[in-house]
Amino acid sequence: MKKRRIVLSLTTALLFLAAGANADVLYSTMPSPVPYNVPSLGYEATSTAEFGQGVQLTGLGGGLLSQADVLMSNWALESTYEKVGTSTGFYVPLTLNFYDVGPGDSVGSLFATDTIDAFILWRPEASPSCTGGAWLAGDGQCYNGLAQVVTFDLGALSVPNQFIYGLAFNTTDYGADPTGVPGPYDSLNFGLIGNGITPVTPSVGSDLVANSAYWNTSVASFYGDGGAGGVGIFRLDANDWEGYDPAIDFEGISVPEPASILLLGTLVLGLAFRMRPLLVQRLTKPAVNPGLENL
Repeated sequence: MKKRRIVLSLTTALLFLAAGANADVLYSTMPSPVPYNVPSLGYEATSTAEFGQGVQLTGLGGGLLSQADVLMSNWALESTYEKVGTSTGFYVPLTLNFYDVGPGDSVGSLFATDTIDAFILWRPEASPSCTGGAWLAGDGQCYNGLAQVVTFDLGALSVPNQFIYGLAFNTTDYGADPTGVPGPYDSLNFGLIGNGITPVTPSVGSDLVANSAYWNTSVASFYGDGGAGGVGIFRLDANDWEGYDPAIDFEGISVPEPASILLLGTLVLGLAFRMRPLLVQRLTKPAVNPGLENL
């Protein structure tokens, strides 16, 4: 058992080093390139405290996540909130939660959480050529919001190959701790991909439950089941999201299955034992020119 623990420790260390050096996209619904704006879910507008998705990573052994990129859509104007933030944007705390998958694809236990003070760019001011206060983008189209990517630095977060994530933040009336004060966060939305008609799937990995999302809203009628499964709790909203998917990607490295980890670790340990005589010889044999040892 002691040898096995050494093997796993060595292998885990190597995987953690690799996570920072050779990160790959393990799951993605992020559009590329990022458009000027996308459909989005407004937290204040839909009485939302948390919204997310169930994830199936590439590979079978889970992963070590180095970062998460989340697509947001901001509808707030600097002219509306001149006393907030700077001339270019404002700060808002955003929390990314990670949950195990429970029975029946339910939300299991929370196993990780990360909160950042995200800087959000103001949406451009209204353009005279656009109606309804929208702004004219470089593609000649009018938009009500500005799409932008927010990045969470996760270090080397160990996750199973199936998990549920949720993005949470406070608005005036909703969230874990509503502010009670109107602010630009009331116009900050979680960006979506899709047109609400054509089914969408991740470009990398897959969704845990197709055509579904995970949602905490206090309005029963917003859920596909009319609130029968509970209201104001983060739970599966099944078969109610065909044509849309939250836009996010997770980067890191895939972790091999346990048997592969043990095999890799055994190879590492075997290599260490084979090198041991050379190391001992090098440590005990006097150096002809000690000054060259550091070259």
